Amino acid sequence: MTALMQHRTSVLEKHFNVSPARVFAAWADLEQRAKWNSPSDDVVIRYTEDDFSVGGKDVSLCLVGDHIVAEVVGVYHHIVAGEQIIYTEIIKSEDQVQGVSQVSVGIAPEGDGTHMVVTLQTAAVSSGDILDEVAAGWTAAMAKMQAVLEA
Repeated sequence: MTALMQHRTSVLEKHFNVSPARVFAAWADLEQRAKWNSPSDDVVIRYTEDDFSVGGKDVSLCLVGDHIVAEVVGVYHHIVAGEQIIYTEIIKSEDQVQGVSQVSVGIAPEGDGTHMVVTLQTAAVSSGDILDEVAAGWTAAMAKMQAVLEA
């Protein structure tokens, strides 16, 4: 019997001392995204497809050394420049779906900077471990984003 799926919604918030346009550009531009969009310092992300547009698809490989530990396929569903991004991502490991997330990003001016809210709605297909991994990975990626943008 297949185990029941598990679900979690995580809401992550971060303040940046840069403009909303700079925060949005960190998502939209692959070169910038590649600098911060990794769940840990041990994981290198290699993009094999990149289309940051509504209906566009990103495919990334998560590498530890030369070993592919996961493939993430994302599809963008809603983009409002400088304000909102909604996409879904399928997380696979060894050709098995581990989880599916809807990622909603809100970007808004706050004082002299920007407030960003990332809401993750994740379904774990085979193990609840992916729920913790997704939230921890996004928390680390957002900290890296802040370091890159505020350097």
